[in-house]
Amino acid sequence: MVADTKLYDALGVSPDASDSEIKKAYRKLALQHHPDKQASGSGDATRFQEIQHAWEVLSDPNARADYDAFGEKGAGGGPGGPGGFDEADMFEDFFAEMFGGGGGGFGRGPPPGGAGAGGRPRQKRKTQTPPSEVELPVTLEELYTGCAKHLSVERTRTCGTCSGSGAKPGRQAKACVKCNGQGQTFAMKQMGPYIQRVPMRCNGCEGRGLKVRDQDVCKKCKGARTIKEKKRVDFHLERGLHFGEKIVISGEGDESPDSSAPGDLHIVVRPLPHPTFTLLPPNRPDRPADLSTTLSLTLSESLLGFSRLILIHLDGRGLRVTQPAPGQRGWRVLKSGDEVVVPGEGMWRKGNQGDLLVKIEVAMPDEQWAMGLAEKGSVDVLRGLLPPRRPDLERMAVGEGKETDEVELAEKQERPEEEEQWYHGTGRPYDEDAEGQPGCQQQ
Repeated sequence: MVADTKLYDALGVSPDASDSEIKKAYRKLALQHHPDKQASGSGDATRFQEIQHAWEVLSDPNARADYDAFGEKGAGGGPGGPGGFDEADMFEDFFAEMFGGGGGGFGRGPPPGGAGAGGRPRQKRKTQTPPSEVELPVTLEELYTGCAKHLSVERTRTCGTCSGSGAKPGRQAKACVKCNGQGQTFAMKQMGPYIQRVPMRCNGCEGRGLKVRDQDVCKKCKGARTIKEKKRVDFHLERGLHFGEKIVISGEGDESPDSSAPGDLHIVVRPLPHPTFTLLPPNRPDRPADLSTTLSLTLSESLLGFSRLILIHLDGRGLRVTQPAPGQRGWRVLKSGDEVVVPGEGMWRKGNQGDLLVKIEVAMPDEQWAMGLAEKGSVDVLRGLLPPRRPDLERMAVGEGKETDEVELAEKQERPEEEEQWYHGTGRPYDEDAEGQPGCQQQ
């Protein structure tokens, strides 16, 4: 047996109703009887307050137990009693979601448990400040080996002089006169065929509900409640982090006087370009990244093999490659555009290592080398060693009745810019006499 059923009756539920049943009934009735939800703007404010009060008591397990045992007196004396702040905050969040604005006041005046006639502002639940984010450019050498790093950051911190109040020591902020301590004002807005009052953030107190008089402003933060602080942050750069991956430093981000704790600092890794290696993105976030580079070979090395130090790795080690000569096991001709792999020489990632992809470029001998052969009379000797020349095209390939002209291969000359601008993808020159249309002049 319960001492009183008045609050259960207000929500239309039985005294043994579950929490979910009470919540469901409350939402339905609150939405139905909310004053701003009525088309005529004349909702039943008294009924709405009864529903809200019933919810405030019955949604709190301790308050509900007191009410069941002792009736209204045991529930804290009615609206605005113990626990009113937390329940009203939940109620405000619900109506902010339903109506798209702040729930405080519900468009009809101060909310129960919030700013009263004296303009006392509502107490907000404090949460941690959102994280701050900075970029960290790193070299591939640092990313390959891992290293200790430091970063100088400028962050927002609560003013220590005024403890985040914005007022001088011994002074305090007062309830904002413009919004009566609610942190919001109301404006009339056309919504379809109706005009409705909608909540707006108070620009007098920036939504705080409190305002410091000019003569009481803190000298250090100038009433801003926060100051800028420079801090050196030391951390370890783990080897093999991917592009865009974050290093999280707990509690080293910005801080707000309205938050429960400083935010975290997110350091976003951005590898810098490297003259020798290119970082290739992995196909899975848990896999190590591959590296790529280019290896330039002479024509002799391409055909006959070689054994030499080809590059210095990111950790300072040398990499030597031995390519077999013709007739030896594993020999092959390496051509320009070929890609070969050096297993296990890519980036590290949690004990695993990617591969090094090597793209082959074969450098052709230059004119000076060829002239040296000519001066030594060795051109014919080399010609006998190299693959034979390609034969002429078949005689029948030339059109019937057509001649074969002798032409020469000349150096390509850059076309003047004024000649290029007359072409617009049609293959025809621009005709100035055709009213801006491409075409040919009449003869």
